[in-house]
Amino acid sequence: MSDKKFTAVRWALDMTALWEVAAPGDRFPVDVEKIAMEVSASRYPKDPLKAIKGGSLPGFEGALYPLGEPRDGWAIIYNNSGISEGRKRFTLAHEFGHYLAHRHDLPDGIKCDEKVVTRRNGKGIEKEADEFAAYLLMPFDDFKARIPPTEKPTLEDLLACKERYGVSLVAAILRWLDYTERRAVLVVSRDGGALWSRSSGPALNSRRFFRTSAEPFMLPDESMAVRGDYDSDGRAHAVHPAGVWFPEETEEATICYKAHDWCVTLLHLPRELRYTPPLAYHTDDVVDRFTRGSKT
Repeated sequence: MSDKKFTAVRWALDMTALWEVAAPGDRFPVDVEKIAMEVSASRYPKDPLKAIKGGSLPGFEGALYPLGEPRDGWAIIYNNSGISEGRKRFTLAHEFGHYLAHRHDLPDGIKCDEKVVTRRNGKGIEKEADEFAAYLLMPFDDFKARIPPTEKPTLEDLLACKERYGVSLVAAILRWLDYTERRAVLVVSRDGGALWSRSSGPALNSRRFFRTSAEPFMLPDESMAVRGDYDSDGRAHAVHPAGVWFPEETEEATICYKAHDWCVTLLHLPRELRYTPPLAYHTDDVVDRFTRGSKT
């Protein structure tokens, strides 16, 4: 099979295998810049990545640009103005995914905005590049070993994954939401209003989500993100009765990032007794399918 026909996920699995050999016992966080430059130079010497550079780039998060006329290479550039190392790493992985899987279809390159990269809500090749980045930086086998699909993680558990994989807390939570069998909802807010939100598969199936695209969703007055009852680390936790967030009791864990003027809230809902994870939300392996089948 020609690697031109590889899916983004297949590319990520291929790169993960290479990185396991290159950095045995010290896989994380993945050095995206190193693996991108070395792989492109060895596999595609006539069409390599020649540069990866950061700068103040208002209006977009990262880009893949062709170099030379006729084209004899590529450059990845990314916005490094006021962003974390974790966000930078995910952006680089996203653009590397474009290089591997899509450059043949992008003669003029591509620019990716913050909503696509950070919120992982893109479509088409943008969604594929996001999947590549998530699979490369946070492989399911390793993530599931730390937080099994049936387990309810604390904020500290997810912060530990953030540190292990060298990504943002939001990226770690989104990855967990990809495969969890629990009902959970992520809300990113500012000044008491939700900027965007994401629900796990089980939460969506039970109609637990927030619409944030048409008009702002205002967080409940009783929520920690509105009340601002944080500890010295900017964190807050509460169990709310039915009717505050949803019709059932809801556990809230919130962390406030004053430097960025926004809050990250993870909501845990009571687990349903019966639930079959939809294939649309993550790629099952053989064990997943066998286990689910036996339970059914």
